[in-house]
Order: sequence, then C-alpha cells, then structure tokens
Amino acid sequence: MDITKNRMGLEKKFWELCTPVVQEQGLFLYDLEYLSGQKLLRLYVMNPETKSAVIEDCVKVDHALTPFFESEDWMPAEVTLEVGSPGVYRNVSTLAHFQMGVGEIHSVTITGSLDLTLNPGLSKKLASAKKFRGELVEAKPDSVTLKTEDGTVLISLSSIKNAQLDPDFEELMKKAQTNSASLEEAK
Repeated sequence: MDITKNRMGLEKKFWELCTPVVQEQGLFLYDLEYLSGQKLLRLYVMNPETKSAVIEDCVKVDHALTPFFESEDWMPAEVTLEVGSPGVYRNVSTLAHFQMGVGEIHSVTITGSLDLTLNPGLSKKLASAKKFRGELVEAKPDSVTLKTEDGTVLISLSSIKNAQLDPDFEELMKKAQTNSASLEEAK
C-alpha cells in the first residue's frame, strides 16, 4: 500500500484547492477521488471531533467550493462535485488515516504473508492468515500493529492490500443510544 498517496495532475490541483476550503468550514478533507472519465469529483469530509459528517457539513463545503469551480481557469468545463462522509466503514489508505484510527477496530488484508521476523513466536493460524481484524494499537510510517482475538500482529504497510475501519455494529448502536439518552437529559 502506498500510504504517501502522491497525487498527480488534476487530482493534485483539486486536493490543493479543496483542503483549505474544507478546513475553513471547520472540517477535515479525509480523501478525494477524481474520476476523469465520468467528470466526477468525490470529496470525503469529516468533523475531526465526531469523525463523521452530516448533510449540513456537506452542503457547507459544496457552497464554499462553488465560486472556485466557477472561476478557476484550470477547472474542467464539466465536473460534478459530490461531497459526503467517508462512512463508518471507511477506507484507510494513508498514514494519517491509520493514525486517526488508533484505538479503533480495523480489517486489514495483506498480499503475500506476514513478515515473521517482525512477528516472532506467532501462532500458525496468525502466521498463515491473509485477513486480520482487530484494534489498531499503533501506526508507524512503515507498519501497523493490530491486536486481534488470536494475538498481536505487526503488519508492514508495504504488504497491505486493503484496510478499512470495521467497528462492531452492536457497539455503534450502544454508543448512538447513549448519545441519544444524553441529549434527552440535556433538554
């Protein structure tokens, strides 16, 4: 996995334009993708405190970007902007994404096999696994550490094929109910 996410061409220009505009709205630009064939720019924004975005956040960003989309000379003549939340089960593709997710449950799929020199004494089950799910304990520039049900593994970032946040749905529902009850009590 290339966690440096070197953006090129129009995607780089969009990133450089959108990042400060999103920040001015009190939000964080989690990711973006430009699909030139579809003339589509997707922004994934989030409130740094809640790690999510509500529709009002997305509308704010859309409105704040409109003047730039209408005036920038380099802007493609036809481009559709979609602004949304990265989602509960969001992709994790940069070091910053991993670092934001420390303490949360992740699913990680690797190519090849685990580097056993980084994981001495690992059980056969973990040593032969390609998919891991567990709490992200640490994120370094070259590796991540996951605490799984079967033990702790150190995974080289270069071996990661795919990673995403993978929270327990029941835990999410409990948190939502607790937050809802807290709001009711505050009224």
